[in-house]
Amino acid sequence: MNQFDLDKQLKAEKANELPMSDFVRGRLEETYASISGGKMNVGARPERSGRRRFLGTGAVAAVLGVTLFASGFASPAMADSIRQIPLIGSLFSSIERDLGLQNAANEGLTTQVNSNVSYKDVKLEVTETVFDGSRAVYALTVAAPNLKDGMYDTVKGPVKLSSAIDSITFKGNGGEFDSLGGGGQYWGAGEDHPNTIIVEQSINPSAQGTKFTAPDAFDAEVEVKLAGIDHTFTLNVPFTKKTDDVTSLKPNAAKTAGDLTFTANAVDVTPITTTLEYSLEKMSETLLSKQDEHDLIYTNVAVYDDQGHLLDRLSGQGVIQGNKFTTRAHYASASSGTKYLILKPFKNNDGGFPKEIKNSQFVDGLEIRIDLTNK
Repeated sequence: MNQFDLDKQLKAEKANELPMSDFVRGRLEETYASISGGKMNVGARPERSGRRRFLGTGAVAAVLGVTLFASGFASPAMADSIRQIPLIGSLFSSIERDLGLQNAANEGLTTQVNSNVSYKDVKLEVTETVFDGSRAVYALTVAAPNLKDGMYDTVKGPVKLSSAIDSITFKGNGGEFDSLGGGGQYWGAGEDHPNTIIVEQSINPSAQGTKFTAPDAFDAEVEVKLAGIDHTFTLNVPFTKKTDDVTSLKPNAAKTAGDLTFTANAVDVTPITTTLEYSLEKMSETLLSKQDEHDLIYTNVAVYDDQGHLLDRLSGQGVIQGNKFTTRAHYASASSGTKYLILKPFKNNDGGFPKEIKNSQFVDGLEIRIDLTNK
């Protein structure tokens, strides 16, 4: 079994809004050349914005016994009413590229936390988190003498804060899951918060197929390394799930066109994240050729909600077994109360998730509609 971190290379190019380099193209060709039937894991992480960056190897632990704050002091009706009040001043309300995080802020689904650590004259602080069972997101603010208006002064000159992060890991102390390619990414919080980055950790099955189910509340240990500092900053960040509005379906809906079968195996939808597990299978009695594998890997699935919004794909993890490519992918939910989703496979050779998809890219005959109201 060969594992590859293609997305990290692809997004490093996209982060600087440069065309794919010969190096990356060469690595892709080496990847396809190294496939020899059997099984292959691919960290497929196309995204709309070119400014998200990938994290290091991720791990998360369940910390059992953690309960919601003040749960015993409010009636269920009052607690539900409080939860619906938007969090005033939530940083996530200004995250334009992720409508799911905007939904979390507007519907009061974010959590204020106070986690900070200092080393010499540098301070890191996490003030707000979002967790819906599918992904854990937190706002990380850095304060340092050599950081001003989002520009971090290194020995090689000033760089954006997002480029001054050497590594971020997400782990715990009671168990862990393996998320191929890190399972995480981060990006700048915007002009209003130049010294803050938004960090996202996807909760995925492991590459070996062992599913990790996060509890409603857990503590994560976050380790951060900054450029030019020989020190690892360690923060304890609590996460609390604050939405019960979850739709989980196993539609096992399939469509076949020509020699390709598209199957929607499972769908999980929250106001913040839409998670889709799907497979693409080439119907053939012979093993896949290198070109066949390339075609399956670069056939993405566009997800549209009932308002016609194209959901931004955040992350994904896939594996080829035989003639089938199975993927679990996270998308940012565009709105709450979605009644149905439209799934449309399309050809995408650019390595990033497009803002718009041309009609010529869609694979005819494979569109699937998933009704979310008939649980």
